[in-house]
Amino acid sequence: MSFNGLYLRFIRFLGPKKEPAAFTFTPGLNLLWGASDTGKTFLVQAIDFMLGAGDELKDIPERNGYDRVLLGITTASKKDYTLQRSLDGGNFLRFDGLVMETPTDLKAATKLNARHGSGNAKNLSRWLLQEIGLDNKSILWSKESGEVRALGFRALAHLCVITSRDIIKPSSPIEAGQYLEKTREYGVFKLLLTGVDDSAVVSETEAPSSAIVKPALRPELLEQMLASYEDELANLTDDPEDLDNKETEIDEQLELLQATLRNMEGRLADSTRERRNAFEQYSNLASRSGEIGELQARFKLLDEQYDTDLKRLQAIEESGQFFVLIPVTTCPLCGATSENQKHDSVCDGNVAAVTQAASAEITKIALLRRELQETVATLSKENVSISLQRETLEGQLRSLQGKIDAALSPEFAEARQVHSELIERRSSIRSALAVYRRVVDIRQKLRQTGTAAPDAEPEEEAPVAQYLPKSVLGDFSNNVEAILQAWHFPNATDVYFDERTRDLVIGGKPRGSRGSGLCAITHSAFTIALLDYCRKLQLPHPGFVILDSPLLAYKEPQGEDENIAGTDLKPRFYEHLINFIGQQQLFIVENTEPPADILAKVHHEEFTHNPNIGRFGLFPRITNA
Repeated sequence: MSFNGLYLRFIRFLGPKKEPAAFTFTPGLNLLWGASDTGKTFLVQAIDFMLGAGDELKDIPERNGYDRVLLGITTASKKDYTLQRSLDGGNFLRFDGLVMETPTDLKAATKLNARHGSGNAKNLSRWLLQEIGLDNKSILWSKESGEVRALGFRALAHLCVITSRDIIKPSSPIEAGQYLEKTREYGVFKLLLTGVDDSAVVSETEAPSSAIVKPALRPELLEQMLASYEDELANLTDDPEDLDNKETEIDEQLELLQATLRNMEGRLADSTRERRNAFEQYSNLASRSGEIGELQARFKLLDEQYDTDLKRLQAIEESGQFFVLIPVTTCPLCGATSENQKHDSVCDGNVAAVTQAASAEITKIALLRRELQETVATLSKENVSISLQRETLEGQLRSLQGKIDAALSPEFAEARQVHSELIERRSSIRSALAVYRRVVDIRQKLRQTGTAAPDAEPEEEAPVAQYLPKSVLGDFSNNVEAILQAWHFPNATDVYFDERTRDLVIGGKPRGSRGSGLCAITHSAFTIALLDYCRKLQLPHPGFVILDSPLLAYKEPQGEDENIAGTDLKPRFYEHLINFIGQQQLFIVENTEPPADILAKVHHEEFTHNPNIGRFGLFPRITNA
């Protein structure tokens, strides 16, 4: 079996009389970063939406006027396709080739149903599964009854598209958060690690070979399940009937808090960018001032040399004039008498010639000294100007640092802490809601079937065990450990997979017991290690990974996240992934700018939220016109 991965080529938003909004992808590492409220999270949600997510896309003002989305995909067989879907949801159209605009003739398009159906091959899920080699796979749904169901692509999506909300969650990366889905989710994880599905499992009720039929449950089994779920529900909440209201209340609080955080993060990003620009100007001015200082020191030495030379030459000139006034006598140099002296000859004794040469040299040096003094005066004037500019920039830097400090105030940290707590509370409430709905469903089934015991004692069914070989889990854990160590993650030793919690234990601590920032990084390592494990063993996998905000801790380290704030994890993270990911596709979305040397090596783009600098955002800026 070969590794049949998919490649995303582009996503494109279209609408009548609207400028297309697009984002392109390449094989290997793709990076997107920038300010808040620029469409980064919406882009990740839109990709998930085009891979079959039934949830409605986030309603943002920028999407108004756009009515459809195109997603370009290249399969492992090097065939290009384009999927089209309405922004309101519904089914898909599939076109051959990479289509930038919707063709006027739709006869050549293939309609794909948005819902998975094992009996109908004309749906998006079946087509994607066929392309990656996982079509017609069965996954265990209930260990008690042995019920199996057909694998759908959405059961894999949360293992390759990791949203900003899910990447920080403390629960297992293989679980999407629904209690009733845990058996199926572990079965999907087992399928990816081993390539073996659960089609060999025999359920309580025999089903025809052409279809999987859900078996009927006996009343006593329903009562047993009801008691189990009621006990679990009692541990989760005291008032199950108020869970819907609590979830709505938390959603409203999160919406208000997220708006506040986006505003704070926007101000922080703007101040940080302005401070970086001001600091670059200040550094350039400081460097130039240092150069001027060095030049002035050298020119001072040169001026002192000129002064010494002038004094020496002036002494020669004055001495020569005195020699001319002395009566002619026996030459003190050669001893020649006056009648034998040849005053017209050029020799060391020609006082007039030496005096003339000294005078000429004095004139030359004086000219050079004036030019030097003019240059020194120009440099001094420039240095004064630089000093004034540096004072101005120092004031700007202090002001901008004050804005950054204000943005990183305890209120901001407290808001992020409250946001994390609300996310965890909502997750707990949703888990309790899932159990409560299951309790209500079982009670209804008991009312419909009655509680009378059957005349004959039925055979007791043996529960199905979901077995994953220790050697497989060990190899996968080693993959995660190697990645964390390559990133210089603190205490990345003794990494193993705990089958009870279905999550990693790193350095003796459960992965989910750490802060949100560390959860994000370890979740990323888990997801990338899963892709790498399947790639090494040529096992089926979607072939790409999308991570939204994996380095959150670097933006706002709190608690245990401070353990990595002083490390070089961020540059190591990017450096390792450039070569590690190879030709597989990894798309990372971040708020902060990656290192400059990394950007030079990968496909990247920045959303600036500034109409005058770079790209404004995913969608064009909305103007009054």
